[in-house]
Amino acid sequence: MNKNKQYVVSEQDIVNGWLSGNTFDTVIMDDTKPINIYNEWCQTFDLDKFIDAKTENTTDTYVEDCLRKWNMPDEYMNINIQEWLMERCTNAQQRDRVYTELLEYEKRGMIIVLKFLLHLVHTCEQHDIVLGVGRGSSVASYCLYLLGIHHIDSIKYELDIKEFLK
Repeated sequence: MNKNKQYVVSEQDIVNGWLSGNTFDTVIMDDTKPINIYNEWCQTFDLDKFIDAKTENTTDTYVEDCLRKWNMPDEYMNINIQEWLMERCTNAQQRDRVYTELLEYEKRGMIIVLKFLLHLVHTCEQHDIVLGVGRGSSVASYCLYLLGIHHIDSIKYELDIKEFLK
């Protein structure tokens, strides 16, 4: 692992991973030539098993790269989270609250966090993982309530979103 907390793998590491039943979408390598050859082979035989191989990132952009993708499926990266949340509102008060909160999330560059949390909740549901009732200031967010992160209706209990987004 390098200073940017990247695992740099070798060609043998990938082969060992495959033999152990693992799959790879992205790898960090000193030399990406073997993966480029593999990807050419996949393209030749029309296989959808490409690997995105990158050379070791020694700059501080590694964290930025992770935040940009968030390691979640495209369906969540591309979802219109405002539309998804508004569809779950049943009255004007709820829609106003969601709109107000979304403005605050947007100001802080946190819309992608909401998308990731939706992915997290769906993943937990698929694997029968129980999420908590609610904890701390997060229960002040009605959007998080709609996403299923917690089960406290912040409108019902008149909780101010500013308690969460301080």
